[in-house]
Amino acid sequence: MRHSSRLSLSALILTLAACGKGEPEARSSADAPATESSGGGSAATTIHLVIGGGEHAGTYDAKSSDITCTYGFAGPGSWGNQYSVTGKKPTEFSSLQLIVPDTKDAADGTDQLLMTVGFGELFKPGYSEHVIDSRKTASPKKGKGTITVDDRKTGGKVSFKGTAEDGATLEGTIDCHQMMRGDG
Repeated sequence: MRHSSRLSLSALILTLAACGKGEPEARSSADAPATESSGGGSAATTIHLVIGGGEHAGTYDAKSSDITCTYGFAGPGSWGNQYSVTGKKPTEFSSLQLIVPDTKDAADGTDQLLMTVGFGELFKPGYSEHVIDSRKTASPKKGKGTITVDDRKTGGKVSFKGTAEDGATLEGTIDCHQMMRGDG
């Protein structure tokens, strides 16, 4: 079943990859201070992620000048995020992909989500990920968590907390300063 999750996320990646070619930036608490993204101007998305346990334990902050947040692209009323950076080593945060099937349900918190947090070059040797898939359609379910989406129409904020299938804890926020809407 892990393969089918990757196919769904791969489709989302391909859809959003055509939307921008900026150079998103990711840094961990162990990295040197961040420099401005080459896209210039304000970040469209900022991510704050804390991982507890496992080989990737630590705090990670990332930003993208490209729009990574979506509404309605993974189904009517859904919320998504597709942040991916190329050229990363297996120890470097490179991807946070998210699907929340029902944004309205998530306004006051829901346990229905698919989240993949990746390290390294996506789909290349050395790539690893932490997965939570607690959607009703997930079989088997992987990990568990809760997520809240504050939809502000032109942006929003996502807050999440959970335990991935490998036992690592994931907690953080995605601030969507800009977003793409696929349906109203």
